[in-house]
Amino acid sequence: MLGLYDSGSFEVNEAYREIRTNISLNTDIKSIVFTSAEMDEGKTTTICSVAKCFSDLENHRILLIDCDFRKKSVARTLDIEDRKGIADITMNDMDIKDCIKKVDGFDVLTCGKSPSNSSVLLESKKFRDTVEKLKDDYDYIFIDSPPLARLNDAAILARYSDGTIIVNASDSIDQQMAKVTRDKLEKVNANVIGVVLNKFKSNDHKYYKYYGYYQEDKHKKSLFKRIKRK
Repeated sequence: MLGLYDSGSFEVNEAYREIRTNISLNTDIKSIVFTSAEMDEGKTTTICSVAKCFSDLENHRILLIDCDFRKKSVARTLDIEDRKGIADITMNDMDIKDCIKKVDGFDVLTCGKSPSNSSVLLESKKFRDTVEKLKDDYDYIFIDSPPLARLNDAAILARYSDGTIIVNASDSIDQQMAKVTRDKLEKVNANVIGVVLNKFKSNDHKYYKYYGYYQEDKHKKSLFKRIKRK
């Protein structure tokens, strides 16, 4: 799990702790979708690291679900097998307990069997009921979804999740793609609670080691704030 939280880098670990702290402030949020505008922005590494960071808290039950059925990156990132996952529970009525893997203090549901149409699976009552049932067993459920610019899966998930976090790579943000991502989430009334700016080169920016924010409106506190480090 190279590059994940607890890798030894103080700045990286501190950044994930900051994300954890700010998510924890939203006491009515249990299920959170992580998405991005495009591929290779570091979304899966971020969500795995956040799950690991939360699992360090005492008496916190954490579940990570991989719903990026084309890339299936969670299994590769965590170096676990991908047999029997969330798709098998939804399509084949497989028992949840038989599909969950335990990794570094948190539980994981990988993709499992590849569905012929992922959007149909995610729209199904069976899938929604499964996630609702899992909320009773976990303090937080983190869901890895495909990039919004390429598939509508994240927009489907965002509709009935408590919150959505966007991961953007600082070295490759495309303004048009960022706008497409925002517009798609707005259309489904997604509760965007934060943006993580990933792959940030602190050496090029004297004052900021880590930066991420999302300004919802003047009445709501932004989830991720600037951390100024001289």
